[in-house]
Amino acid sequence: MKPNPRILLPFNFTDACVAALRYASQFASHLSADLVLLHCAGETQLTPTFQSHLMSRLRSFTDRYMNSAGKSITRFCVVRGGSLRENLPSVVENHNVNLLIACPEALLEGNDQKEVLSLTDFASCPMLLVPREAVFQPLKEIVFSVDVTDTDAPVLERVQKIARKFAAHLTLLHLHGNLGALELCQIQKAASALQGQLTYPNATILCQEEEDLLEGLNDFSELYTPDLFVIATRDTHLLNEYFSGRYRKTSAYHLHTPLLNLYQARKTPCSGGCTHCNGHKQEQRETGEAVIL
Repeated sequence: MKPNPRILLPFNFTDACVAALRYASQFASHLSADLVLLHCAGETQLTPTFQSHLMSRLRSFTDRYMNSAGKSITRFCVVRGGSLRENLPSVVENHNVNLLIACPEALLEGNDQKEVLSLTDFASCPMLLVPREAVFQPLKEIVFSVDVTDTDAPVLERVQKIARKFAAHLTLLHLHGNLGALELCQIQKAASALQGQLTYPNATILCQEEEDLLEGLNDFSELYTPDLFVIATRDTHLLNEYFSGRYRKTSAYHLHTPLLNLYQARKTPCSGGCTHCNGHKQEQRETGEAVIL
């Protein structure tokens, strides 16, 4: 018998975590998944009595705030000493976690926004971050931010698998800067080739001019109502930016939409205006030149 998939939810008893619990429990119920709740006690001494108290409190919160459908799923409660960042890799591995669902505050708490962490070091499974305002509903519109010239077959298949599971429409959104006629033609040709590679029939590719990825997602959210945004990156830079609240042109419409972050060792910047990606690319060039010299 195939085991149920497992969803991990870091939980620190805040209102934001309660909102993430409601979302995660309904998401798990829809996928027939088990739910693992993790509380990290930080520097507080974790005596057996205190650990037992925290375990009871976790169970109490799930009983109180899960909806009726969520209460039927299998739940595991885990209490660890230390920080979430210290414990996340081992808990993901030991409990065979397939997906991490968290509120941004809990997942990114204590991390310097200027510090960029490799996703493979941070957590070895996909991460779904749920804003406090998000309310679960079966996914009908999934938007995958993609560079049609830099795709990864396993990532594409994983995103299409999610769309199939929910019978959702999948939009592959390619954002680009101001291009000349030849460059635009190359993008359109790559998009056409990618369309032919897709195995999920209810998927479309949309190319739009926008130099900044987050502004592009904002614009899309303002005009449409996506239920899930998906990005594929190699590190936590975009997670920090997505939830930072710093936007130049628009209000943060996208902050009502959960964000799924998959791992992809991209060759191109996440967007033309990303100073982090472009700076990283410049460092690689300089390193390569130094080695040659």
